[in-house]
Amino acid sequence: MSVGTKINRIRKEHKMPQTELADKVGIHANVLGRYEREEAAPSVEVAAKIANALGVSLDYLVGNTDVELDKNILEKVIAIQKLPEEDKSHIMYSLDGLIQHAKTRIAYK
Repeated sequence: MSVGTKINRIRKEHKMPQTELADKVGIHANVLGRYEREEAAPSVEVAAKIANALGVSLDYLVGNTDVELDKNILEKVIAIQKLPEEDKSHIMYSLDGLIQHAKTRIAYK
């Protein structure tokens, strides 16, 4: 899926008019329309602002990953990254256990 198509789809999922997204990003709505129609490509800086305004990662927006990361989860990951190594190790151990439990529960449903 192209960048413009993703911008358009996510914007519509958020029920956000082009004018509102354009205002949040600091561009004209006509320019946003050109991005969505693939008539132009946003710069990295503008793409980052669009991703932020839509609550998705820049990697997802530009197609580097197919996983749309939840902004809240991403903020938690960043918070974990800033912790001392020992704390990170304990948190990751706990998360591994919780993830394994969830996968097992899903597999046996």
